[in-house]
Amino acid sequence: MKRLIKADLAAILRLAGEYRFLAADRLELSIGRLCRQEYTDFLFLARTPWCWLFDLSAVYDSGTYANLCAYQGVPGGPVIALFLHIDKTVEGLPWGSVTLLDYPTAAQNVGAFSELSPPQRERHIRLTVRRYTRNARHCSIREVIEYLKTGEVK
Repeated sequence: MKRLIKADLAAILRLAGEYRFLAADRLELSIGRLCRQEYTDFLFLARTPWCWLFDLSAVYDSGTYANLCAYQGVPGGPVIALFLHIDKTVEGLPWGSVTLLDYPTAAQNVGAFSELSPPQRERHIRLTVRRYTRNARHCSIREVIEYLKTGEVK
């Protein structure tokens, strides 16, 4: 697990679109949702040509579309999974950190903890956010690009 800090999050999603050949309309919907900043924590999943942006709490809510996509898996080739945390807004765009996730591990985490009671689930989400934002090793934009190309955290 690696983390890029102080990043333009919309630009990171556009980079994902370039390296993963994502459908432009789906990508713009995801960027628009991110820029509305309805939440501060998001899970971005992408597999050529599809992409999804979910708020983190919906991912852990058992039976939701976000939960099914994150836990049941995305059919096809390699999946990239990015945890996006918004820290601030700069000229109307969200800036924050991007954590590169190992998709199978993240899916296993969602599956194990989505069946908890709501208070336990909320506590787990807070701990997950803390782990993703504080405990991940820092990385460079070059490592992010390599992850977008391969889907593997090295």
